[in-house]
Amino acid sequence: MTNRRLRVALLAPLVSPIRQPYLGGAQALLRDLAVTLAKRGHDVTLYAATGSDPAAVPGARLIQIEVAEGQLRPAVFSGQRTEQAPAEDSAMTAAFTLAYEAIAARAGEHDLIHAHAYDLPAFALGVSQQLPIAHTLHMPNLRDSVSAMLSSVAPAGKPRVSNQPWLITVSQWCAETYTGTCRIDAVIPNGVDLDAIPFSARPADPPYLLFAGRIAPEKGGAEAIEIARAAGYPLLMAGGVYDQAYFSQRIQPWLDADPDSVQFLGPLPHERVWSLMAGATAVLVPSNWEEPFGLAACEAQAAGAPVIAYARGGLRDIITDGETGALITPGDIAAAAASVSRVARMNRRACREHVAARFTLDRMAADHERLYRRMLSV
Repeated sequence: MTNRRLRVALLAPLVSPIRQPYLGGAQALLRDLAVTLAKRGHDVTLYAATGSDPAAVPGARLIQIEVAEGQLRPAVFSGQRTEQAPAEDSAMTAAFTLAYEAIAARAGEHDLIHAHAYDLPAFALGVSQQLPIAHTLHMPNLRDSVSAMLSSVAPAGKPRVSNQPWLITVSQWCAETYTGTCRIDAVIPNGVDLDAIPFSARPADPPYLLFAGRIAPEKGGAEAIEIARAAGYPLLMAGGVYDQAYFSQRIQPWLDADPDSVQFLGPLPHERVWSLMAGATAVLVPSNWEEPFGLAACEAQAAGAPVIAYARGGLRDIITDGETGALITPGDIAAAAASVSRVARMNRRACREHVAARFTLDRMAADHERLYRRMLSV
């Protein structure tokens, strides 16, 4: 059983295609999981939205689900409890119905399903699948409808029964948000591809700070600008605009007023973001919500850049304060700015070694293999 080749059906979030530049960390993580499992000898099929790039998942088979781009909107999580509008929920139901029908039509080709969408229909429709199914909860417990569904299909504190879904989270903090709601079967932190991420023992000259993440209030792009200005460093910003009003009101005025100090680069391919991380004096992650994990912080350290972050959620497990970055009291712009000179003196090799010891793709894939084999042994 231990060496058995696994046949895994991976179900992507359907809000965007799996292609560069990735909409968010869940899409990038899923791509990396598919490729790494395939490299480890498993039969991997990725079910993803129309427009996904087969070249993005070498070694895996790609099945495209007919979802028109723009039909589904990504969920925006500000750290507050929220629900999707009925119209969005209806569109999601139609999309995931198609996806699960496609998987069911090929059920004989798979051993199990591993879904990565934080949408009620993904959980509700997954219950009826004949194959064992696991869901990775990339988000904390912030949606009442999802909480109620998870509580009914995998109740907390009760022994497992047959045909129940398996639930995974990406950090211990994220798992704790589901305490009393549902049973969490595994905590599997995300991993990064060390071979693909360039490392630099020294930052670029002239120096700069980097913000890499979606442009939305919860990610703290405006705070990153304030920190960089207070520290006296230019700031590069890479990421897609999730919230146009926020960008127009909080980011664009700085770009207009001082274009030499703040440059917005928009969404970039991963390779370009990693190169910018390798050259950054530090990467800023002033999140205004409790991060479930913090993939950008992980990637930054792999590139050798220390991370200055608000001490929120899973970021506290990823960054070693005083060694690979600085964990700052949330909202303390002055303290974050003052920490720049301190982290600039940190050993960048130690940042990379920290990730190599805990957050590699092979470790992540091995953890998933163990869970998959548990799923097939019951």
